[in-house]
Amino acid sequence: MTYLDDDLGMVTFSLICPECGVANPDDSLNCMVCDRDLTNIVLFLEDDSFDLELTNEHLIECRKNFWGTDRTGKVNRYPLSEIRNIEYGSPVTRFKFDFNGERKVIPLRKENMEILKDVLPIVIKRNNI
Repeated sequence: MTYLDDDLGMVTFSLICPECGVANPDDSLNCMVCDRDLTNIVLFLEDDSFDLELTNEHLIECRKNFWGTDRTGKVNRYPLSEIRNIEYGSPVTRFKFDFNGERKVIPLRKENMEILKDVLPIVIKRNNI
């Protein structure tokens, strides 16, 4: 939802496009640069070795090269309905879950872990997953 900052009277641009990385107004339907559909994106996190996108149905992990500068093309899609046994690691920030009989571990920056920890349970509950 786009809202005006009460102090400054400005629109916030916090919806990040997973395709091109541009910040869009919160209520955007499409990216203003690359025109990607943004209606299903709940959360987008940029991290050191991957980008993590959360939609209403999937957790999508886009791997990056060693330097974290470019995507490698490797994309892992995890349907939320098939993710089990979610854990948020502490003190080391590792997001862990079971998928297709395997334990998946995704290292996250602390601030990204906190955001995911707050948002993911809401998405799962809202979609009765």
